[in-house]
Amino acid sequence: MAGYVVRIKVLPQDVNTDPQKLLESISSALGPDRPVRASKNEPIAFGLYALVIDVVVEEGEGAIDRVEQTVAAAPMVGQSELQGVSRQSSTLRK
Repeated sequence: MAGYVVRIKVLPQDVNTDPQKLLESISSALGPDRPVRASKNEPIAFGLYALVIDVVVEEGEGAIDRVEQTVAAAPMVGQSELQGVSRQSSTLRK
């Protein structure tokens, strides 16, 4: 089934927040229906980093907005920004 890959840049509430705990917090808030496909830490300055995540979202009206709102409301998230959306046209089979 087709869907979207939503890329979001997330800044933690605190400079001392562990990136892995922030990722776990966001993944937990999104739930199993919207998995985090990839993530990376992007250094900003003076020990501050941004977590850039790719979330897989099924097609549906308002789906991307709901992902943005869920990420922004997740514990430990200080600020989030939508970086881009890409269409995912197929699923690989194992």
